[in-house]
Amino acid sequence: MAHLVDGGLPFKDEDMVRWLAPIGLFIGLLFLIPVSHARSKRFIVHYKTQKISTQGRVENLRQREILAANSAEEARRSFPLGAQNILEIEEDLILKPTLEPGDRGIEDSFYQSQWHYFNSDGGIELPLAWDKTVGSGDVVVAVVDTGILSHRDLQNKILPGADLISDSVMANDGGGRDTDATDTGDWVGPGDFCYSGRTSNSSWHGTHVAGTVGAETANGIGVAGVAWGVKILPVRVLGKCGGYLSDIADGIRWAAGGSVTGLPVNTNIADVINLSLGGAGACGSSIQSAIDFAVSRGSVVVVAAGNDQSNLNFSPYVPATCRNVITVGAGNRYAFRSFYSNYGDYVDVMAPGGDFDGQVFSTSNDGLKEAARDSYKNMMGTSMAAPHVAGVAALIKSLKRDLFPAQVEDILKRTTKYFNCTEQEGCGAGLINAFAALEVAESTLADGSFQGTEPISSFPDQPTGGRVIAYEDDSGGMCGSVAFVDGPKPPKGGLGAFLISLALGLFLSFARPRLKS
Repeated sequence: MAHLVDGGLPFKDEDMVRWLAPIGLFIGLLFLIPVSHARSKRFIVHYKTQKISTQGRVENLRQREILAANSAEEARRSFPLGAQNILEIEEDLILKPTLEPGDRGIEDSFYQSQWHYFNSDGGIELPLAWDKTVGSGDVVVAVVDTGILSHRDLQNKILPGADLISDSVMANDGGGRDTDATDTGDWVGPGDFCYSGRTSNSSWHGTHVAGTVGAETANGIGVAGVAWGVKILPVRVLGKCGGYLSDIADGIRWAAGGSVTGLPVNTNIADVINLSLGGAGACGSSIQSAIDFAVSRGSVVVVAAGNDQSNLNFSPYVPATCRNVITVGAGNRYAFRSFYSNYGDYVDVMAPGGDFDGQVFSTSNDGLKEAARDSYKNMMGTSMAAPHVAGVAALIKSLKRDLFPAQVEDILKRTTKYFNCTEQEGCGAGLINAFAALEVAESTLADGSFQGTEPISSFPDQPTGGRVIAYEDDSGGMCGSVAFVDGPKPPKGGLGAFLISLALGLFLSFARPRLKS
């Protein structure tokens, strides 16, 4: 049997099969090729129309219609009622959820307690900032503190660190400097040389600070970190009774990749160094030279202003009054200066440090002296404010790794939000705003000529000639920035406390054997 195909030319059945088979195969293959389902945009067309009321009056109305089109002009041309009736055309944008920890899985169980991230008054506008970046794994934040404990909310975050404590008694771990930055506790009892009539439990201060900087987030447990994508470098400089200024200076230098006797060179050079520590006294050459070295290597150095309710213009505090640092004062949830926070011209910015009406919630441990189980707790102080700034600086570095430290400081200052304490009142540029800072950082180019107003100078390391310890009656030594932890006790301080601490420090410095430098 023959068929008429293609204009009536006669073909047999087998001829038709041979002719149509390749065409069918080709058509079938077309269905296997992925097709891009491009869709036109949508536009909201606002237009005017009229209607006759029940009373017979003409009423003017504003209505809207959704049109699919590739451009606003195309939507205008295709509007069925005519372009003369159009009042406004706007693109019907596709919005996505604002990124918070819960948007990447299960929300962290205590995230809603972290008012300091999202509160409209005293918070730092983090949720919007996280839409831009949560932090890069290439960015390193050094936590120069009491060391860090292994914690389920910090796992996979911690880089190999170092213990810079040279005094075995203060180290509380049976040895001197080594590469183990584990916090072995800083409790103080009657037998300790800094005992002043009151015992204290271990603070686990460095673990709390580290959690604010970059706790694991969107993992369904615990708390969120400011820059939860970055890595944390633990540098242990504070132990029982505090820490030596020389050890702290060496800790800064080591974190920035400098050579320190007895330790391997740190290959994970810190982009940001957090110093939630301090004590009364002028900024000497040892720590200033270490800071200048770190800044020259590209590290942003963030320090706590201190918790003595003091005006830093008249009461020097180290390292808060050093050059080339970002000095951070503490604010509460209502955007007022926290009652304990130091203030003055040396303060650059404010960040949440909390008070009795709302503290800063972060990672900790429930051991009273030695480490026990992972936990979370509230603490307040400029120690808690500083890691908020360090975290935001790390987010800036995650977007623009090549920005110089002075540029990062400038961005943080220029993008602050309203704070109920002005620069003239000693609260710096205002409360940090993470989202606004990242907005500016995105369009900022690295400029090596921008070094701020504080020159980097180099001082030779100065031998201490003996034991130099700064005392603070709540937490001891250079850890004085921790402030008032877990209890409704009133703030302490004043001239009497200062004189007692000074007398005790002088007595102990002569009563105990001196170390050779």
